[in-house]
Amino acid sequence: MDLDKESRLILLLSRIDLDGEAFNIIKKLFKEANWDNLIELSKKQGTSAIVYKNLLKFDNVPKGVLSKLEDIYHNLLRRNILMINELDGIIDGLKREGIEIITLKGALASESIFKNIGLYPSDDIDFLVKEEDIDKVKDFLILNGYKLNIKAFDEYRRYFIKEQYHINLSNNEFSVEPHWNLFMRYFDTPSDFWWEENMAIESNNRIYRILSPEKNILYLTFRFFNKGFRQLRFLLLINETIRYYENILDWEKLFNYAIRFRFESVLRVSLKMCKDVFSLKIPEEYVKLKKLRVRLISLFAQKMILREREPHPFYKFLFIFLRDDNLGVFKIILRRIFPSKGEIIQRYRLDPFSYKIYLYYIFNPFLILLRRHER
Repeated sequence: MDLDKESRLILLLSRIDLDGEAFNIIKKLFKEANWDNLIELSKKQGTSAIVYKNLLKFDNVPKGVLSKLEDIYHNLLRRNILMINELDGIIDGLKREGIEIITLKGALASESIFKNIGLYPSDDIDFLVKEEDIDKVKDFLILNGYKLNIKAFDEYRRYFIKEQYHINLSNNEFSVEPHWNLFMRYFDTPSDFWWEENMAIESNNRIYRILSPEKNILYLTFRFFNKGFRQLRFLLLINETIRYYENILDWEKLFNYAIRFRFESVLRVSLKMCKDVFSLKIPEEYVKLKKLRVRLISLFAQKMILREREPHPFYKFLFIFLRDDNLGVFKIILRRIFPSKGEIIQRYRLDPFSYKIYLYYIFNPFLILLRRHER
């Protein structure tokens, strides 16, 4: 990638472990670097706290720069501690209702994977619930002060369950996203697939249920794909999760899952990015891009990592072709242009008996291009 000094610095300073070569390159890039741009870029990429920790290892960083980044780190640290406390309360409350959850990414990942609760930012409290429990979880959260942000969920519940994979609720402090599935739209998985194997970890004398290493990497990779391969922190979490589980990660099982759900190309592209951007040690057989179209799309995906603006709909359309099977690609394109009645109702919040459904069918392709997905 053709990058300016600040972008190159961000890629290097966002590593958890700096080797000698990276350290020397950073020192050279410090000359004539725009520190204000560096700080802003670190905030947009979600790696300010890691950048701050790495800059402490150098002796020629302006104090004002360190002070600004230190404030970001301390605010993130406080925020993540509060989110963990809120998560604990939700887990305890749902357990009393007889509901088990699997914790996803977030502040717990920062604490367990990054070994520092203040290093990785989290926008929401995410967890996985069984599909049959989603209404009970929603009612519990509402009873405890949360409001459903998608007000049409109750009215169009069966369409949401079929077409989406989570709902969002919030109170004055936190946003919570209970998931009933972890893949959607371009790649389909049965919701119970994610419950077939999980594991327990202990943190601060509490036990949390989390995904198995292989399924966790699948989920994080899909999330990165779903974000249009944008924002460095999402790639970083994949990278550090692989490093954390390197001694127990079953690569064959991971790729068998990916092949099963036509997800192998997305996985390979994401792993190659980890290797190229963070120098992650991955066997060559797992980052080799076999198909010409995948190699070409990978070049576009790499350009998305530090992109600040929402990508043009063309890119999202292009990334559909990372699905492994041609028939599946064709079905997805057809479904996006001519979606099911349920998806039209859910996407545009329409009355199931309204004549407007047919108008939206006609205009849906143009609305997709204009990125007007919701009224």
